[in-house]
Amino acid sequence: MSVTFAAEGDIFQTGAQAIGVPLSANGRTGVAPFFTTLHDRWPVFISEYGKRGRAGVLLPGSVWLWRAARPWLAGLIIRETPHSPARLRFIEQAILTLAKDWQREGLRSLALPRLVDGPEWRSVRDMLCRCLDSPVLHVVVFENIIAG
Repeated sequence: MSVTFAAEGDIFQTGAQAIGVPLSANGRTGVAPFFTTLHDRWPVFISEYGKRGRAGVLLPGSVWLWRAARPWLAGLIIRETPHSPARLRFIEQAILTLAKDWQREGLRSLALPRLVDGPEWRSVRDMLCRCLDSPVLHVVVFENIIAG
């Protein structure tokens, strides 16, 4: 299986070609250490994300691939606002978009944080395994992030 799960780790040190970033459609991030690290390391990404959110071009359930960074940043638009819950239908749409487009986009490896907490995690975990199972695309999911 190409999807593996790590109990914890520093997602920014994985060596993956892209890091999945759970985002909201309005262009604002949360205040967790993960987002603080994003602000510090990729301020242009955060600025462009804010502009796109204010312009209304980030649709819930979509994926926005930012190739100007190393590693690439894959914005998964899974919330309407940073304080609203991640919706399973938005997560499913984003995962299905990744499953459909990863080859065309040239994606070989992806590191993802845990996309949702609570009882929904089991469904999302199963969805990741089912939709992103490929011998060519390597996906590692960090259940707990140590942001460096």
